[in-house]
Amino acid sequence: MNYYSELENISNFSHINIDDNKKEKLIEYSSLVIEYNKNINITGAKNIEDFFYFHIIDCLLALEIFSSYDNIIDIGSGAGLPSIPLAIVFNDKKFTLCESKNKKAEFLRLAKDKLQLNNIEIKCINAYEIKEKYDTITSRAFSDISSLLKIFNKIKNKDSKLIAYKGKIKKIEEELKNANIQKSKYNIEIKKLQIEDKERHIVIISNL
Repeated sequence: MNYYSELENISNFSHINIDDNKKEKLIEYSSLVIEYNKNINITGAKNIEDFFYFHIIDCLLALEIFSSYDNIIDIGSGAGLPSIPLAIVFNDKKFTLCESKNKKAEFLRLAKDKLQLNNIEIKCINAYEIKEKYDTITSRAFSDISSLLKIFNKIKNKDSKLIAYKGKIKKIEEELKNANIQKSKYNIEIKKLQIEDKERHIVIISNL
């Protein structure tokens, strides 16, 4: 796989520069995940190429959406998705990675050290125990919209947004229906991500 070509396409599409140093860090991060995964299961990807394409690229397709926010918390960060790829590109923004499982949190600390990501903080706690407030709450492959909304309401500021990575629109519609969201209280946007062989969307929820 031509990693640099893939990242160049995203950079051109999003109008956000991903310089060579950031590209190298993204590739190094992928390598760290796959190496760690040999002993501790943190991803279903079996090799660097799959992890890079199906996870890194997927996370970075939403770059423009995150460009306006500075204090971002990633709920159920797992292997560091989407927060670590975003933190590498947006090294001037603060990211908090919330992961309740110790072994995954240990990997996040390792990645922070190896990649010298001074703009991330790791919290090894249950998301419902978070006391701080954030202007942006994000999550990828963690839970349904109903559960995310409960966490969002607990840690949001007045103008906060929930930015959730999701898959098929039919599943999103089901989750929104089950969440029983009051349309008089929230604004909901659904944006399709530009990826060829998978149906991927971003759901953005904010207060009216």
